[in-house]
Amino acid sequence: TAAIAEDLENRKIISRAKAMLMKSRKLDEPGAHRFLQKESMNRRRPMREIAEALLLSEDLKEPN
Repeated sequence: TAAIAEDLENRKIISRAKAMLMKSRKLDEPGAHRFLQKESMNRRRPMREIAEALLLSEDLKEPN
């Protein structure tokens, strides 16, 4: 169903953001997850939005 597909997409985006945080900030997986959780709570935004913003900012840093 659509809800299952959306949940899977959310997990994929969050997972990619965690991998990026683990590499750029030298965090372990639980630390990266906690970073996303805290940012989500502090900004009152869903974790997916925080993850998308991080991934977009990382894409913008890379030279074309």
